[in-house]
Amino acid sequence: MERKIRIALYARKSKFTGKGESVQNQVNICKKYIAEHFQDEEWEITVYTDEGASGKNMERPEMKKMLQDIEADKIDLLICYRLDRVSRNVRDFSNLIEQLTEQKKEFISVKEAFDTRNPMGRAMMMISSVFSQLERETIAERISDNMYALAKTGRWLGGSTPLGFKSRQVAKGDPADKKRCHFILVQIPEEIEMVKLIYAKYRELGSLTKLEEYLMNFNYHTRNGKYYGRYVLRSILTNPVYCPADSHAWNFLIENGYGVYAEKKLFDGKHGLIAYNKNNGQKKQRQNPVEEWIVSVGEHPGIIDSKEWITVQNKIKANKKLSYRSPKKSNAILSGIVRCACCDSFMRPKSSRKAKDGTLHYFYVCEQKEKSKGKLCQVKNIPGHLLDALAAEEIFNKAKETVTEHFFMEAEIKRIEQSVKMHPENLLLEKQIESTGKQIETLLSALTKSTNEITTDNILKKINQLNEELQKIKEQQKLTEVNTPVETDDVLAKTLAEKILSMDKELSDILPAAKKKELLSKIIKEVSWNGKTAVIHLWAET
Repeated sequence: MERKIRIALYARKSKFTGKGESVQNQVNICKKYIAEHFQDEEWEITVYTDEGASGKNMERPEMKKMLQDIEADKIDLLICYRLDRVSRNVRDFSNLIEQLTEQKKEFISVKEAFDTRNPMGRAMMMISSVFSQLERETIAERISDNMYALAKTGRWLGGSTPLGFKSRQVAKGDPADKKRCHFILVQIPEEIEMVKLIYAKYRELGSLTKLEEYLMNFNYHTRNGKYYGRYVLRSILTNPVYCPADSHAWNFLIENGYGVYAEKKLFDGKHGLIAYNKNNGQKKQRQNPVEEWIVSVGEHPGIIDSKEWITVQNKIKANKKLSYRSPKKSNAILSGIVRCACCDSFMRPKSSRKAKDGTLHYFYVCEQKEKSKGKLCQVKNIPGHLLDALAAEEIFNKAKETVTEHFFMEAEIKRIEQSVKMHPENLLLEKQIESTGKQIETLLSALTKSTNEITTDNILKKINQLNEELQKIKEQQKLTEVNTPVETDDVLAKTLAEKILSMDKELSDILPAAKKKELLSKIIKEVSWNGKTAVIHLWAET
């Protein structure tokens, strides 16, 4: 009897709406197609449906399940209502077809009448897939163009508002007409005062680090209740949203290559600037080049004098080369892992002095303690070279325990293999001992239940007989073990010690600090220091 054709029926719909073909309609159409085109064959259907899932990638629950079933050879044929129901991405679709081809599976798209069982169907399917992605990319580009166009009008397009502002919906004409509504920025008085303080203090102190320390010492917090960090402060100080759109601002922006999308006549000083596309969205707290910014004139007033704002920009640019960078040649293998148990800040390495042997001594210092000059945290510094050595030793000891167990197990297996190789009859003897022991157990069980005197005597005789046989087998086994030259405990211990010492040397002498740091970060989740005790938390504990 021929095996049934195992058919996977896949359906997808992007949103839970009444528009377009529903998932159930797609399933019904595909089932009708199967009934009409596979009349002379036996088949069975497995249905996979993803509703509310995008087709831009393959990250869909039922799609993943179907791909696993294809990989496990549970499917012969994949059928869908339309090509883009499977994927709108050419690369993903091409990979799927390649997977199906490698495993000699077929694919059918009902709507386009594509069938990979013939060459023309396969070629047309790939062409159609290209056009599906082209359509999707065109739509995405159109949306992006519209967003850029709106940004150039000075409207607020959503997202987190800058410090000092909130968004408010306004309407031109009928308020009920959503198409004529948009959002603008309006001031939050108490936050505006904070912005003015940040600008004034930066001009006075001339350093982001000093500004950060000042705000921390006077207990100023962000909207989220955290202390202001350097990157947050830099973002506030470089944001054009606080600068009035006047002639000074225009000249500065044009001379420094900012992406300005407003006519010069709009820079009349009545409104503030608004900027989009400042951050790249890939690296946290990283800004795009100013040439890629979209700077226009907003509907809100400026709050920092344009000359003051320009002075701050020039100062930040001049200080850029002096900004803090983590020491690249640091041997601190626990940097980024050690935290202060008192304030939960990271503790970063800080060089101290060189010892007589030339090694660099350094300490892990609480960031909050250092920035606040000891006002917000007084935890003691911890000698970095000692903490790193202790952490590495602790991890290495755990590794040695595991390796030691492995080597002893390996040696025992080697001993048994060696014995069996010289005396193959040992395996037979082991089996005989096991079998005899089971027979004795069975007879003992029967003996406890027996009420007949004759039966009891017979059982006892059989048990004695088996006991004698068992002793003879064990004596024979001892003789073979005595005659088997195996490694002594001293030899095994020496071999084990040599292997562990060689591993110790590899970790201590060969591995550079960067590699040790990488290995430890995969084992240690965090080291907590309270001024007296360091507690190591491993990833395996979570």
